[in-house]
Amino acid sequence: MRRTGVVSVSGTRNSIMRQITGLISIVLILWVASVVFAQDDAPSATQPAVQQALDAAERAERFASQAATAAADAEEAAAKSDRDADLAFNLFGLFEVFGGVLTIFAIAGGAYVVNRWRNLQQEMVETRERFEKEIVLRQHELDELRDELKRDSNALRQETERSSLAMSLLPLGERQYKAQDFEGALDTYRRALELDPNNLIIHYRLGYVHTQRGNLEQAEEHLMKALELEEDFAPALASLGYVYRRIGESMEEGDARDRMLNKAEGLLLRALEIQPKMIDEDDESWWGSLGGLYRRREQIDAAIRAYEKAAEVTPHSSYPFSNLALLYVQKGEREKMQHTYKRVEQLAWGEVQAEVDNYWAYADLLTSRLAQGKVAEAESVLEMVFDIAPADSPYVFSMLADTLTRLANVLEEEQAKPVRDVIAKIQAFDEKRKQV
Repeated sequence: MRRTGVVSVSGTRNSIMRQITGLISIVLILWVASVVFAQDDAPSATQPAVQQALDAAERAERFASQAATAAADAEEAAAKSDRDADLAFNLFGLFEVFGGVLTIFAIAGGAYVVNRWRNLQQEMVETRERFEKEIVLRQHELDELRDELKRDSNALRQETERSSLAMSLLPLGERQYKAQDFEGALDTYRRALELDPNNLIIHYRLGYVHTQRGNLEQAEEHLMKALELEEDFAPALASLGYVYRRIGESMEEGDARDRMLNKAEGLLLRALEIQPKMIDEDDESWWGSLGGLYRRREQIDAAIRAYEKAAEVTPHSSYPFSNLALLYVQKGEREKMQHTYKRVEQLAWGEVQAEVDNYWAYADLLTSRLAQGKVAEAESVLEMVFDIAPADSPYVFSMLADTLTRLANVLEEEQAKPVRDVIAKIQAFDEKRKQV
């Protein structure tokens, strides 16, 4: 509708311009004609007048030409105006289209924003609900964790108290063992184990005392448990090696015995590699136990080296020197044997003075005096040996008799006879004790 209105206005303007141009042309023609007629009616007019009329006609023609040109220019301007108007209205139409599109986009965008806002609100509500539920859940977990920590703390405190109480019993068990009360020591260590079942020291002590009692299977069980708790616990390794040595020595000659003694040797060497200066619960070097194993296998040189290392670790103990003395005579070094037994007597005497119930020191004192031919003095010592021998140990007398038998085998017959008499007394006393 607006486009039609613009075309109508342009047509009216063109019509008016054409009418003006026609009127101007008619006026000019009439004016020229009047001049000509005036000349005809006045013949007496002069030549200049005619010339003036011609000039006027020429000017009128130029004026008409200029008027036509102006009309053409006006028409061209009108046409340009029409084109500009068309362009303007076309642009206005595009603007209308764009405006409609923008309006649609605005409406769609508004709807999207509103929908998105609603979704965000819903998400915020759901998030807040999840957060609140999460807080409740975490609070519940925190409460459970707090309760668990409290229970663990109480359990740990109780466990610590029980462990401390168990450890406090160890000195008592040690004193009982030193007093040759093996059964009392076992009872104390069992009570300690009830308080602290996974204490490797307690398992080791139980294994050690069971060994002295001759309960080799129970000893092995506790020592293996100690090694499960700490595989490189040297005291348990050495003690288990000694248990296997005792088992092997009780077996008949054969491959099984050899395997058992080899197993014992491996454990003792491993323990001494970890702690070369380690001593047992009798304050003796574990090198002595290894030396005893080599002696049983007739490895004399290896046994001497082991006992010499034991003497380095415990230089004030008579035990390694007493064994070295017998090994020296087996090597044909009789004078060295006699010299060593003199040292054994001195050391053993000092030990029994310091610890009156030291059975093994009395045993060494007895052996050294018999080796030197001091029979009367040896007889007095034998009475002390009988008095303080551990009642719970099944082999203290058998071990002493074995040592004295080896001594008698290397002495002259005159010196050997008193030794064999003492051996007979020891065996008789042991048999009598077993019957009680």
